[in-house]
Amino acid sequence: MKSKTALRISAALLMLLGTSHWTNPSFGQTTGGADKGLLTYILSQNARQRPTDETVKRVQAIVDKNPQDYFARLVMGNTLDSLGLPEQAIEQYQLAVKLAPENPRPIIELVKAELSTGKREAAMRLLQEASKRFPNDSEILFWMGNYYLTKGDFKNANVYLNKASSKGNASIFGMSSSKAEIELKQGHFGYAVLLAEEDLARDPNYPLGNAVKGLGLFGLHRYKYAAPFLQKAFEKFPLHAEYSRKYGECCLVTGDYEHALEPAMVAMAIESRRGFPLDESKWLMRSTLAQLPYSFVMQETPVFLDKINKVFSNSRVHFVYGDIFDSFGYHALATREYFDAYKLDKTNAQALLKLANNLETYYQKYDQAVYFLTQAHTLEPANTEIADRLDRLMSRLSLHKSDLAWQIKDWLWSQRSPIE
Repeated sequence: MKSKTALRISAALLMLLGTSHWTNPSFGQTTGGADKGLLTYILSQNARQRPTDETVKRVQAIVDKNPQDYFARLVMGNTLDSLGLPEQAIEQYQLAVKLAPENPRPIIELVKAELSTGKREAAMRLLQEASKRFPNDSEILFWMGNYYLTKGDFKNANVYLNKASSKGNASIFGMSSSKAEIELKQGHFGYAVLLAEEDLARDPNYPLGNAVKGLGLFGLHRYKYAAPFLQKAFEKFPLHAEYSRKYGECCLVTGDYEHALEPAMVAMAIESRRGFPLDESKWLMRSTLAQLPYSFVMQETPVFLDKINKVFSNSRVHFVYGDIFDSFGYHALATREYFDAYKLDKTNAQALLKLANNLETYYQKYDQAVYFLTQAHTLEPANTEIADRLDRLMSRLSLHKSDLAWQIKDWLWSQRSPIE
C-alpha cells in the first residue's frame, strides 16, 4: 500500500470527485443478494473512510466470483480510487462500461477517474459521447458542467449545470458546490459559502465543498474560520496552488506559522514548474520563514521537500527554493537545492554559479567551487559574472598555500559540504 503522503499526492487532482450515493444499482446486475448488499455497503463506506485491506479482499473475492458483473467492477474501481490508485481504478471502470453500455453510471465514474489523473481531453471525449447516448441524463450534464469548471470556462459550466438542474434532479450531490465555484469567480463570496454549506450538510468531508466554503470565507476576510476548510481542501488537493497558498495565508495571518510552511512551499513548487512563482506566493514563503525558529525550519523543511520532490522533480523548483533559503541564511538547504537543480538540468548555469558561490563562501570547498564554476563558464562563456567569479577564485587560490592566516581561518570554519 502507498504511504499516507503518496495517497494524498495521488488524489491531488480530484478537483470534483465525490463518491456518488447509489442505493439501487440495477443495470447489468448479476451478483446474488448477499454480495449485492455487501458491495452497496462498501460503496457507501468508501465515501466516508479509506478502505481497509480486508475490504479490498472482499471486493476482489466478489469480482473473482462474478467477473462479468459491472457493479462488482464499479465498486472495485471505487475502492481503488479511494486508496489513491486512480490508474488502476480506470481499468475497472472501463470494464464496467463495457459490461453495462446502457448504464451511464460507469461512464460517470470513468470520467471522474480520468479527471483525477489529469486526462481532461479523454474525459471530455467520454462525456461528449455519453451526452449523445444519454441526452437527458442529469448527471452527465452535471459532469459536463464540472469539466468546463476545471478549464475555467464558467459560461459553459453554468449552462450545463443549469441544464442538469432543469432535468428535475437539482439535488445531485455536488451541484451546490459547483455552482458556488462560479459565484466565487464573480466575487459573491457570501452566497458561495451558503451554496457550499448545502453539500457540506450532507457530507462534511466533501472536498470541493470545503474548498469553496474556505475560499468564500477567505474572500470575506474571515481567515480564522476559513482555515479548517482550506486545510481539508489542501490535504485532498495538495497540487492546487490556490488552495495551498490561501491555506498558508490563513495560517500566517492567524499566527499558526508552523502549519503555514508546507502549503507555502507547495504553492511555490506548483507555480515554479514552468515559470516563476506569483508575488503572493513569494511573500507567503518569505513571511513564513521570517517568523519561524531556525531549528524548526532545519528539522521540518527536509521532510516537506522529500514529499514535494516525489511529485515535482523539476530544476526550476529547486533553484527557486535555493534562492529563498539563501536569502534567509539557510545555506545548507540552499546548497542542496542548487545541487539538485543542477542534477536535473546539467545546463542550468545559474544553479552552478549559486552552488559554487556557497561552496566557496560558506564551506571553503574551493576545488568543488572551481569545478562547478568551470562547468558554468563552459555553458555560458559570454556570461561576465561567471567568468569574473572563476578568474577571481583562481587568482585567490594561487595565494592560498602561502597565506597561513587564510589556512588557519579555513581550518577553524571548515564544515562538511552539504552535497558530500
